[in-house]
Amino acid sequence: LADKKISHINTDVVKEIEKCDQYKQLDNDKSFHKYCKSSIFPEQHHHNYVGSGLLFGPDLFEIDPIVFLNNSTGELVSFYHLGDKLISQDGKIHNGVISTILDEGLCSAGFPLLPSKRGVTAKLSIDFKNQAPPNSTIILKAKVLESKGRKVVIEGELSTLPLKPNEESILIAKSNCILVEPKWFKYFSWLQIA
Repeated sequence: LADKKISHINTDVVKEIEKCDQYKQLDNDKSFHKYCKSSIFPEQHHHNYVGSGLLFGPDLFEIDPIVFLNNSTGELVSFYHLGDKLISQDGKIHNGVISTILDEGLCSAGFPLLPSKRGVTAKLSIDFKNQAPPNSTIILKAKVLESKGRKVVIEGELSTLPLKPNEESILIAKSNCILVEPKWFKYFSWLQIA
């Protein structure tokens, strides 16, 4: 993570994530490809991207999200850390932040299974269970349920990642996404979007 162009990464949080069992299992599983979220799109667009630009920095998105993706099965696990400036009036992480994480994460799980490896969200359903506390490390687990032609259906859930002894995980939300590749995407195969 040190070679990323993003500055101000909270390395203490990254070290804590790297110590957890879920991270270690994924890191040792050769069927998963590990990358940081900012590495999948051109650097000149980082400042426009929510997680590494607009809302990145101290007390916001404090790490470049760490992603583990199995391209053939459409399984994805991502780690995030949300600072206390991402809260709404009730003092909890704003549900708009949660919605953005779910949309981007579920789509990332489905992209590899589309013909052009690109698509758009046709439908996103979110069942909010609990609000995430500020300064929480969270984990997204997503999985493709169905892949047929230009349509992929993905489900996922977002929860807090316990990093301290006796800390319980809090289920934040469950989500379903329908990802489609518009027919006209094939005409832009020369265009490098990500």
